Parts: sequence; C-alpha cells; structure tokens
Amino acid sequence: MSNIHFYKRRKTWLVGLMLLVLAVVFLITRGPEAPTPNPPGTFSFAVMGDAPYYEWEELQFRLVLQSVDAHDLSWILDVGDIFWHPCTDQHYQKTLSELNGLGHPVIYTPGDNEWTDCWERGSGGFAPQERLDRIRQIFFQNPTRSVGGAPLSVVSQGGREPFPEFVENARWVHQGIVFATVHIVGSANGMKAFPARTEVDDVAARRRTEAAAAWVHETFAEAKTLNASAVVLGFHGNAGLEEPDDPDRPAFEPFISAVEEEAERFARPVLLAHGDGHDYTIDHPLVRRTTGRRLENLTRLQVPGSPEVGWVRVVVQPGAENPFTFEEHVVPRWKYW
Repeated sequence: MSNIHFYKRRKTWLVGLMLLVLAVVFLITRGPEAPTPNPPGTFSFAVMGDAPYYEWEELQFRLVLQSVDAHDLSWILDVGDIFWHPCTDQHYQKTLSELNGLGHPVIYTPGDNEWTDCWERGSGGFAPQERLDRIRQIFFQNPTRSVGGAPLSVVSQGGREPFPEFVENARWVHQGIVFATVHIVGSANGMKAFPARTEVDDVAARRRTEAAAAWVHETFAEAKTLNASAVVLGFHGNAGLEEPDDPDRPAFEPFISAVEEEAERFARPVLLAHGDGHDYTIDHPLVRRTTGRRLENLTRLQVPGSPEVGWVRVVVQPGAENPFTFEEHVVPRWKYW
C-alpha cells in the first residue's frame, strides 16, 4: 500500500472516530427529553416504581425525577419498591426528601422491598411489621394529604373502623374518575416464609388483605354514588392476574375476588396500575372465575423496573370509551447525567 493511500485511510478513520466521539458526548450530556403537552380535553399522571435498586440507578433516577417534574402532570403515583436496601429510617427519609422535592403531588403505596423483605441481612435484618410501622410514621404523618411538593387532599382508610391502622390506603376523585391506592405487595403478598416469621406476621398479612378488599368495595361504591366514568387502583404486588393457577395467587385473596366482582358490576373502564414484575406491560389479564369471561373493561399497567429505570405517563380523556393511553419513558442504561 502506498503512503498516500495509508494516510488517506488513516484520515478517514480518524474523522469517523471523532464523529463517533462527538455523537456519544451529545447523547450522554443532553438534558431530559422535552415534555409532551397534554392534548385538549385530557389530563395526565405518572406511574413509577421498582427503582432505584443500585447506586448507578440512583444516578439514572435523578433523570426520572427531572423528567416527571418537567411534564404537566396532575400527580405522580409511586407503586412501591422505592429502593432495594437497606431498610433504615435514613433511607426512608432520603427517599421522602426526593419525592417532596418534586413540584407535583406524589401518592405513594408501599412495596415489599421497603418492609416485607427487610428481614434479609442485606436489608438490615429488621422485623417486617416494625418497619411497616415506621413507614406509616414517616410517609403518612398526615394521612389526608399526599407527599410531594404540592400535596393533594385524599380520603384515607386510616382512623376508621374496622381497619383504622391502614393510613396508607388513599382515595381521591379527579374529573369524574375515582382513584385509590391499595396496600398489596409482592413476595406472595407478604406471605413468603423467613426464619423469624411467626403467626403474628401471618395474621397481619391476612388482615391487610382484608382491608384491601374492603377498600376496593368502598372505592367502587363511591364510584357508583358519583356516577364515575372510570376507576383506577394503584398497588405494588403482581398478583398473578394472568395466571389463575399461580401457586402464590391465593395469598392475594380476597383482594382479587373483590376486583373481579366490582369491575364486572361497574362495567366501565377500570385501570389497575402496579409494579413488582419489572416488565412494562399493558393488557387485559383478568378472567372472572365464576363465569370464565375475560373482563375487557379492565386494563392492567405494570410499570418498568430495575434494571429499567423510568416511568409511565398515563394520558386520560375523561368519559371516553377507552380513556387511557400510555407512554413509557425509560432512561437508557448508559445515561447517568
């Protein structure tokens, strides 16, 4: 090869390398995506959960917070698993501070990582029920107000018989749609065995699930009273809705039966928004077990989770036959600033 051809090829290679470097620098240094305006006659809210789990995901989660803060959202629904470990008060306070730093209301419902699974050594070896008590004290000091920088007024199940301790179960109404959070978690709805588990833990899990079912019934009763056009339920645990033979599914009763019964009777759009599975999913998974009929009016949104760090924008057109549309927003795995 002549020296002239060698130098030409080297110059071409260097130019290509420089262009690649410039492209990479542009991609990793550009700011958050531009927010999308809400179409006329609609409003939107965010759903997120199951992140951040690792230190590098905490860096990506900052971009998630910037993104949701830049959008025109009525609120942010966090469906739990706000971290992996440890389950310390300091970690709770750090996360709460991040949520309170947002300009939107934030409605939070707990996941298994922040209390049910805290018996694990890496999480601190805590007693789960003690950690749940601390979550209630830290995140739900005022059960009638959400967290976030612009708190939203909500109705709480807490303080009322027969389930006065469930301050975390909330309900609110917006533009003729009834929204509620329900404390249902992963790890077989908190029924997974662990070395120090006692009958007290079993009784508490059953009571929490009974409270959840009662809250579902009350939420749909409110929807009927208000002639609501839709109902939205937010919770953490993947209850195996698409798998009737899932061995963990009985742990979610009577919650699932309440959802089946009320969604069928309501016969208007119902949205279930949850986490736990970590795979972004939109489907119609629930079959009414008494009739074998799929509940087509019920849509399930499962949010993306670690290692996918992001959120979902739900755009709502009140009164429409299909009122919900969904946009997945995930931070690229290589992006940290």
